[in-house]
Parts: sequence; structure tokens; C-alpha cells
Amino acid sequence: MPPLIDPMELDARRRSNGFAGTLAFFVAGIVVGLGLVSGLGGEFIAGLIIVSVLSFVLSQLSRVSDNTRKRVTAGEASYRAFFDHAVDGIFRTTPDGHYLAVNQALCDIYGYHSPEELIAGLTDISAQLYVDLKRRDEFGALMQADDVVTNFVSEIHHRSGRRIWISENARAVRDWSGALLCYEGTVKDVTEKFEQERALRTALRQAEIANKMKAAFLAAMSHELKTPLNAVLGFSEIIRDEVLGPVGNESYRDYAGDIHKSGAKLLSVINDVLDVSRLEGGLLSIEARPESVRDVAEQAIARARGVTHDQRRIALDIPDGMPSLDIDPRRLSQALGNLLANALKFTPEGGHIGFGVHMTGDGGVQLVVEDTGIGMEPETIAAALESFRQVDGTLARRFEGTGLGLSIAKALAELHGGSLAVKSAVGEGTTVTVTLPPSRVIRQAKVA
Repeated sequence: MPPLIDPMELDARRRSNGFAGTLAFFVAGIVVGLGLVSGLGGEFIAGLIIVSVLSFVLSQLSRVSDNTRKRVTAGEASYRAFFDHAVDGIFRTTPDGHYLAVNQALCDIYGYHSPEELIAGLTDISAQLYVDLKRRDEFGALMQADDVVTNFVSEIHHRSGRRIWISENARAVRDWSGALLCYEGTVKDVTEKFEQERALRTALRQAEIANKMKAAFLAAMSHELKTPLNAVLGFSEIIRDEVLGPVGNESYRDYAGDIHKSGAKLLSVINDVLDVSRLEGGLLSIEARPESVRDVAEQAIARARGVTHDQRRIALDIPDGMPSLDIDPRRLSQALGNLLANALKFTPEGGHIGFGVHMTGDGGVQLVVEDTGIGMEPETIAAALESFRQVDGTLARRFEGTGLGLSIAKALAELHGGSLAVKSAVGEGTTVTVTLPPSRVIRQAKVA
């Protein structure tokens, strides 16, 4: 590689060339003057002038040539410095897999001490470098098709014997006729990034498997959990209602009622946990059929009263002529029942609880549950929508519950292709809106 030239030296040489030109003019002037004084002929003087002009032109051409050579040399030196000290590996190879030039960064990536050692050691890229012997052929096929390869990730053999992952960006170099001369490009070591992504994919896959196993386990256990619980509920109901005759002691009947009430609450919790596991595992689907909005509202209210045992009035706002919905009535009424149960639970006596239905501008429908209860901070809404999360998480909380109702309602709304939104403020109440898309609204045929 030609040595770099100091800029001060370049300036000195430039001044020297200028001085040479001036000196040539000066000498030519003296010669012409002497010719005139000596009475030489005009032809001689013209010849001297031509020689002087040619000398000047040659001097300038020499100067231009020298400056051009210096610029080219400096450019090559700058490029060579960039090539040698680049952070990424840089290469130039023949199409059949031989290295023509490499930089030190590529040597470091592959485990070689110097470019000369790498070029001498790796004489067949396809057989020696790539773990997959077909990888070089795939590289060549992409080059042949597009003349460029980007983010070409491959597993290669490091000189130490271990395997690493690299990412290549390269282009094909062709001559004026289009004939392929070589490949040139850059290489990055992406082993750490690739291993992290692979570990993440493995972890996600294991989490999905574990989630499905959990859902399958809970589904299988549902029978084992519900069978004895149904017996508890059934027999406690018989005793409470004295179906087979008087119990004989009023306290026993009260105890049986408490057992039945606690068993029903436990059954509700079990059903919620099973629903969450099925939703998370993607095992729960809906069975859609036409259903009127009013029937869904009545089913939801019945569910909410069954859970809370609260018989307070729930104001309904369902316009006449509201079209039917193509939904799973059991699942949608479950979602709305959860919302109404929360409204009853968190609204003090004398407060307002309402259920309304509105059509959206795009032809969808909104099912709105609103109350004037205790409300919650806007920043806690996201936590309330998560499974098993409660806004009041202290052991001394005033309100019971597993924290599943709102998250189940959200998931069931999304199963219908809709969404659930919560608007709330402390002391001002809560409004929960379930929005269903137009595809869930059954259009009535127009009468001709």
C-alpha cells in the first residue's frame, strides 16, 4: 500500500511546480530577448516561442498528472484504512468460493489471526465455512437472481471448532459485459442475538405447552371438583327445604342454608377458574345463534342477582325495534352478568345501576353497564382487566371476589370479535362498554 503523504508536503510540491512554470517563462523571455538583440531571423524567434509554449504546456501537464496521482494515492490510502479498520467484517470472494480479500474484523469473527492466514486456511467456503453445505449454493442462487443478498443468516464453523451465527450483506460485481467477477460484502457476528431469540422462542413454546397442559388438567379436574360439590349442594338444599320432613332444630336448617350458599359460591369460583384456563389455552369457543338483546339482558340480570343475591332495580334502556344479535347467548350473558354483578357489588344502597343498548355509526352495537358506585382510579383500570387482579388487594378488603369477572367479560367480548372499554373515576362510578361489530347485528330484510 503506498504511504500516506503529509498535506504540508503536498502544498510544498504545488508551490514548487508553480515556481518551475514561472522560471520556464522567464528563461524563454531571456532567450527571445537575446535573439532580437542579436538580429536573428524571425523563423528562429518563432521557433523559440513554440518551444517555450510547449515547455509550459508540458510543465502544466506534468503538474496535473502529479496532482491526480496524489489524489488517487490518497483515496486508495483512505479506502485501505477504512477497509482494514472497519468494525464489521468485509470480504471479497470468487463465485466458486475462494477469498480474494478480507479485513481484520472478519478474521476476528472467524477466529484467524491475520487476513493472510484466513485466505490461506479457508480455500473452499462451501465445504469449510458453512455448517449446512447447501448454504453457499443458496447464497449463489440469490446473487444470480438479484445481484444482492441482505440479512443472510447462517451457522458457520469457527476456527476453534465451535459454531457461531453470522449475517451477511453482499452484492455481485460484474464487468461491462455483465460477466460475474466476484462477490463483496460485510459480515456481522449475530450469535448472541440469535441465541437470545432462539431461547425466547423456546421459552414461549414451553409456556404455550404448559398453558395448554394447565388448561387440560383443569378441564379434566372439573368433573372431580364438581361431582362432590354438587352432592354438597343437593343434600344441603334438601335439608334446608326440609324435603324429607322437619329437621327438628331451626339452627340445622340455617346451617344447611349456609352450606348451600357457600357451596354455590365455590362452584361459581370453580367455573370462573375453568373458564379462564380455557380462554388462556384457546380451548373455549362460541356457538353463535340469533338472540334478542332483551333476552340477553334478562339472562345477564338473572346471573348477576344469583351471584350477589342483590334484588335492587337495574334500569333498562333498550330501544324498540332493536335488531337481534348473532351471538352465543350463554357466553355474552355471562360477560354482561359479570359486569352487572360488579355494579351491584360496588354500588352502595341508593345508587343507580343501568343497562343500555346503542347502535354505533358503522352499524355495530354497544352494550353499556353503568353505575354510580365507588369507582376506581383511571390508572388501576388496566390492572382490573387482568386475571386474578383486584384493585383492592389488601387482606382487609371490603369486597370479596377472585378478580376474574372483568377479565372474563373482556375475553368473551373479544371472542365475539368485539371489545370492552372501561371508564371510571373514584366516587363517580364506572361505565363499561362492550362493543360488537356490525357482523354480529342481524339485519332485517326490507319489505318490498
